[in-house]
Amino acid sequence: MEIIKLPNTTSTNDYLLGLNTDQDVCVVTDYQSAGKGMGTNTWESEPGKNLLFSILLHPTWLPVNRQYLLSMTEAVAIVDVLGSEFKIKWPNDIYFGDKKLSGTRIDVNLQGCSLKDVIIGTGINVNQEVFHSDAPNPVSLKNITGKEHDCDSLLQNILERFAYYYNKVQTAPQDIVRLYHEHLYRRTGFHCYSDKDGTFQAEIVHVAENGIITLRRTDGTISNYEFKELRFC
Repeated sequence: MEIIKLPNTTSTNDYLLGLNTDQDVCVVTDYQSAGKGMGTNTWESEPGKNLLFSILLHPTWLPVNRQYLLSMTEAVAIVDVLGSEFKIKWPNDIYFGDKKLSGTRIDVNLQGCSLKDVIIGTGINVNQEVFHSDAPNPVSLKNITGKEHDCDSLLQNILERFAYYYNKVQTAPQDIVRLYHEHLYRRTGFHCYSDKDGTFQAEIVHVAENGIITLRRTDGTISNYEFKELRFC
């Protein structure tokens, strides 16, 4: 995979959206002036302190309704590198305890009913110690370990693990789904959630290949949610 290093850009996903290539490419930058999270969320990052990168893929062989497997793959690769004490909060955030270390945004370009291009953009808080945005629970690797980390080495390790698991999406997708669930935040027990009707206690049953999460409430009711329909209390 070609790696493009930029001193700064608006966002690494935007950069790849404007890149016309049939090759798989990773772009990494020291600073984003308009970093984006999922939906309308923004991503705060102090210049030169964190790992900000996006991967451009062309998985034309993957059905549109299974594209969430790529989100699972990115999350599993990151946890594989960082360690089992880090967890995947649905849909694709990386948590340490109840604090957010990493987020991922995915942009998809369709050709008819098939996938054409997929851009997976990830931000990982690495060496930033103080956060100024209104994000409720950010944490960095330096906050956790008390020491500086090399962003280039971290990126290389993540790309290697991503390549390994990306191949499994084609050969053994059930392995990706299994690992995703093994590392899932709140994987066991009942916890507080909220939806448009209010708060409730529930346990996670399953996350499907299309990204829908299934919860079982304390009264046995089964509920399914798409992204942004459910909030973790």
